[in-house]
Amino acid sequence: MRNYIAILGTVCLLFSCKNMEESEAKVPSKEIWQKSAEAYLASESNLISFGAIRFGQLLTKAIYDSKLSESGLVPLDMIEDYSEVIYTELPMYYAVKSNLKDITSPEVVLVCKIKSATLAIETMKKDFQIGEIIEENGVKFLFTSDFKIGLSDNEMIVFMSENIDNKRAQTAIENTIIGLKSKKTNSEIAQTIANKSDLSFALNIAQIQSAIHSLIGTPVPKSKQIAKGTVAMHLSFEKGKIILTNKNYLSQQAIGLNIFAENSKAMLKKLGAGSPSAAITLALNMEGLEKLRKQYLPKSISNAIQDSDLDASIKSSVPRELSVIEAFIQKDGLQRYIDGNFAFGQYSVDEKHMEYSAYLGIGAGLEEILKNEFNPIEGFFHSLEIDDTRMELYTSEVNGPQNNVNKLQLKPDFEVLGAKPISAFWDIERHPYKEFFKNDRVTERILELLKHMTLNADQMGGELTITMKNEKENSMTQIANLIPSLVLGSIFQ
Repeated sequence: MRNYIAILGTVCLLFSCKNMEESEAKVPSKEIWQKSAEAYLASESNLISFGAIRFGQLLTKAIYDSKLSESGLVPLDMIEDYSEVIYTELPMYYAVKSNLKDITSPEVVLVCKIKSATLAIETMKKDFQIGEIIEENGVKFLFTSDFKIGLSDNEMIVFMSENIDNKRAQTAIENTIIGLKSKKTNSEIAQTIANKSDLSFALNIAQIQSAIHSLIGTPVPKSKQIAKGTVAMHLSFEKGKIILTNKNYLSQQAIGLNIFAENSKAMLKKLGAGSPSAAITLALNMEGLEKLRKQYLPKSISNAIQDSDLDASIKSSVPRELSVIEAFIQKDGLQRYIDGNFAFGQYSVDEKHMEYSAYLGIGAGLEEILKNEFNPIEGFFHSLEIDDTRMELYTSEVNGPQNNVNKLQLKPDFEVLGAKPISAFWDIERHPYKEFFKNDRVTERILELLKHMTLNADQMGGELTITMKNEKENSMTQIANLIPSLVLGSIFQ
């Protein structure tokens, strides 16, 4: 008898595994869907921005794992309904487009994988007034005043734009479907949307540059190849951390300018002694920056604005001082005024008061200007030194210049300060931030969750990391857990 039971159990197990495999096989391949999204985005000639939203990850972190799921503040029934329609395991992809003729009204396209067009329509009918459904070439079209939707058997395309008629929207949706089926590739797009962060978004530098010049009515400079490339950002909510990563895919000409120094470690010596609660160090390569200015801004910003087609009121609002400063820079070069080095430190005295240290590397052209500005208030500082190479300012003797006795003391979490040319940290736990948010309870409550923040970046990218006090729970979940109490607090306030 036991043998029969064992055989029956084995058959049931195999059958259940087969059903599980079949069920899992119904979820489209992430790799194939990503290739389709890459093909579509690569086919768009007017792409300003694009990215990916990992909706399933965000749902889990923000709702299902948090107190929001039991609070009654979110429509769980609606979320579940749409989760039955959309493959939340797969990313949603978006594109922001502009043809430069009316860049103030861009077009936004969102594409996602769905399980059934019929099921999607039935679900949307529960929440929206849907009028006539048009079907052409196997695609169902739904048009409302706010957005236009196209539904194929497996994809949903949501199109949003002001001042666009249904016919043009239908054409745009059809072109999106054609793009998804194309075989076009783009390595920068592929790398950006392949990232596994919760949110990825990118900017097309060349298109934005063209859009700006189109807006102000000036021709794109011949050196526009400097601005080719993509700036991508990836936001991840992880256990005890929020991480924003920047990746810059730049042209070889832009990379060759080397506008940053290798790191800003030399600036650590310019910070005040003691243990700062916040600090910034910066080191630029002035030769590269000067080369960039000559190639990319040969006429200066103020002159470009005055020669543009912008409204006269906008032109008149440009400060005259900007024209004067730029005229001097055009004549003498940037290095006569700054040397690209900067260091700033903030020191917490108690829960309300702070002291500061500041260092700015300058050239001879800026010496007299700074002396005229700062010497009249020299008595407010512990020490102030200005010559033709730098301005050094310290507000406290305790946090004054470093020496053999008084040295910079960085906590272990911040010892990476200066590792990159742009480097900073904020020790939130020690900072008297509450004084700044007395009337902003929401911001104050969120800040109470945070431990510290660090930033390190160079020409090719960087990373901003926010560390939570609770390093064992997901950061998004921790923030979402606040929402019910904040809502109730606002009701009974």
